[in-house]
Amino acid sequence: MNRLRKYIVIGKVSFSNAVAYRAPVLSRFAFYALIIYVFICLWRAIYQEGAVNGYDYAQMVWYLIMTEFVGFCCGTELLQQINEEVKSGSIAYQIGRPVHYVFYQLATTAGRVPLNTAGYGILACVLGLIFAGPLHSFTFRELPPLILSVALGILLHFFCIMLIGLSAFFLEDNLAVYLIYQKLGFMLGMFLPVEFLPAWLQPLAKSLPFSYVYWAPAKIFVNYSPALCLELIPRQALWAAAAAAAALLCYRRGIRRLQVNGG
Repeated sequence: MNRLRKYIVIGKVSFSNAVAYRAPVLSRFAFYALIIYVFICLWRAIYQEGAVNGYDYAQMVWYLIMTEFVGFCCGTELLQQINEEVKSGSIAYQIGRPVHYVFYQLATTAGRVPLNTAGYGILACVLGLIFAGPLHSFTFRELPPLILSVALGILLHFFCIMLIGLSAFFLEDNLAVYLIYQKLGFMLGMFLPVEFLPAWLQPLAKSLPFSYVYWAPAKIFVNYSPALCLELIPRQALWAAAAAAAALLCYRRGIRRLQVNGG
């Protein structure tokens, strides 16, 4: 319990910092709205011919809003921070603290998520109602499994980013690894539902972790069914656990290679 209390305090401090420094959050709100508007204009032109691959226009708009919501809730500053700490050797000071580095970063990220979720959630609802109207297929009874799916998507993304960041222990430059991860996430769920991919590629996409960050929660949101939740949520949990194990293993091996030169 004492260890858990430490991470709770870290999360509270991170939340307080996020509330105190709101300017970056507000600028990201504007960027979020701009992305949604641009892609809605694109999909509006495409959907003049009718439904596409089982998604009508309203479902596609809400799908895009949900995937971007998950992406913006995750944040982007973690990778740069880990890279700087590993390359500069300042991670040695973090290791000396009475907390595990990976779980310290998890608590810090978790502290920022509630503010991101509330802010982007309100903005997402406003944009969705303006551009597509209410999503009649979704009810508040389906909110708990959706929240669970979104949380697992964010958790999976965190540990994937953590793993990429910790690869700086072994790679001189891990930017290429991050760009590959980012682009696969874009193609396998963020901007396009998996159902829009070629038939031969869909099974492969569903067997990789990238789709379960964005596609799974958005699919549950726009096309909810108990069977779909039972199919996707356990896969999200398994991939999140696998990514967590890989990140912890990478960290354990990485600190053995850590060399700090100078004072």
